Amino acid sequence: MTREIILYEVPQNLETVKILDNSLLGAYNDSVMSSYNSNKARGVLNRFSARNREIEGSNPFMLVHLQNSGLLPARTKIATRQNLEKALKLGLKLPENYVDFGLTLKTAGDSHFPNDLPARILAEQLKKREIKLESGKLIPISALKVIENTDSAYGLVFDLKDGIKELEDLSQFKWNHQKDNGLACAGLGWYGRSNWFSDYENLDYSFDSGRVVLVTSFATSRNFLDLKLKELWKKRDKEITLIQKRYAEEEKILLDNY
Repeated sequence: MTREIILYEVPQNLETVKILDNSLLGAYNDSVMSSYNSNKARGVLNRFSARNREIEGSNPFMLVHLQNSGLLPARTKIATRQNLEKALKLGLKLPENYVDFGLTLKTAGDSHFPNDLPARILAEQLKKREIKLESGKLIPISALKVIENTDSAYGLVFDLKDGIKELEDLSQFKWNHQKDNGLACAGLGWYGRSNWFSDYENLDYSFDSGRVVLVTSFATSRNFLDLKLKELWKKRDKEITLIQKRYAEEEKILLDNY
């Protein structure tokens, strides 16, 4: 018998990256209206538009609300820095767009007044969780919540989610443009198709060139089979319920007319 082995493994999960289309725009705007009370907060968040079936616009507040809104499909999230690096290597084209993927926090406070309160709040939360700022931290969209705050120039501030105990240091990444203090958008683009920036301080601005990049995970191998079986069982149970309901209704009609 020949001794033979396969020299690769099927990964536990496969991931796809895509630009968010405009199918969620109406539901997103409705969720903003129902989740926030102040016109200032709503104005910061209601800045998506649509063109060529894609969502246009982006700022960190919008992305955090979108991520937590429950509107994204299962196993889908806002792309991280690592996701984008991999996607660019594999051919994702963003020639004239910018993409936000988080926040950078360098100091507990900000020389740009609108960002001072949000920066101080996040820095205090890091301190309570014993996360040292050091040279600054990259905070991904998935680690954040947005809450209303009437003292904020944006009508909103960021809040670290429960369970966040560590964050990546800014020094782990290459940056083409950096801010030296406070809070800023972390993104790709603006200055060129492969420029990584952490210096844009207007957290509420959104432009037509902005795009939302999503990552969806698909289970493979046994995980994939298990998921498919669960989907089939749910479909079967739903169809059985409908058949039983239809049978009961027809039986009642027959007995009533007998």
